[in-house]
Amino acid sequence: MEHLGIHRRTPEEILHEWCGLTADHVHHADSRRAEEYIDAHLLDGHPVIAWVDTFHVPHSSFHLQQHHSHRIVIRPEDGNSKGDSGSVRIVDRYQGSLYDGFMEKSTLLTAMASDALGEARRGDPDWRNRTVVVRAGTSDFGESQAAQQERFRSALARNARSFADVDLVTACADELRAAPDDFTSLSPVGTIEVSAWFGELASQRALNARFLRAAAEACALTSLHDRAADAEALSRRWEMTRNYFFLRLRKGSVAVRRIADLITETATLEREWNEKLLRSPDGTEAPAPS
Repeated sequence: MEHLGIHRRTPEEILHEWCGLTADHVHHADSRRAEEYIDAHLLDGHPVIAWVDTFHVPHSSFHLQQHHSHRIVIRPEDGNSKGDSGSVRIVDRYQGSLYDGFMEKSTLLTAMASDALGEARRGDPDWRNRTVVVRAGTSDFGESQAAQQERFRSALARNARSFADVDLVTACADELRAAPDDFTSLSPVGTIEVSAWFGELASQRALNARFLRAAAEACALTSLHDRAADAEALSRRWEMTRNYFFLRLRKGSVAVRRIADLITETATLEREWNEKLLRSPDGTEAPAPS
């Protein structure tokens, strides 16, 4: 599995390419400046996206258990606010659940400044004290559905990727299948890394599903609802693979072989989903794999 990695585009790239939005991405020098920046934008009614270490986030399942880089949305105060300057309102959807509640500002700043965010695991940058504020870009948000459809098609074409990595994933599965006993145990760091890899894939597909449903409504492309359902199914499969990853501690090589089979099957489904997605805006389906 060490052959694989998560290759992320920046939030700015994603927002601009898919939604026509611009984003002010700021890496603050310290917590004090991050706090001043957040307070100023919330006062102006602008939500702020912030990077946090989930180890310090009370509503996270990783709280005091595991360090993990994650993004949350800080909302401006409204009629449902506590009216307490010592807390901020947080909206956070992660792995299928939604948190909409409050966090102490001191806890937020601790989570944003965590040293674990600066470790640059898997090639990440230093995520400490980073924020993003999203603004309307050059797109005309009163554009017709035909224009929205064309923008979506163009973005989809630009984001098409070579799926040579599917062969790499399958090769890793073959390694697991060839020597399952060698993979029944991993170092603590290896366990965290591989678990996080499966978890990020599951989370990403869940996000894809929500985005595709929103695009289906906004652009009147009903075929995207089917692709959203496919993305949800892929999310569940990656989460199931992650569960088997922990079962290997009890079931040993049997679980490792099952992980290999799940990886191979899901990689094939990923390829098919991508092919169908590329054709969905035109109302045609991809041909069945030979």
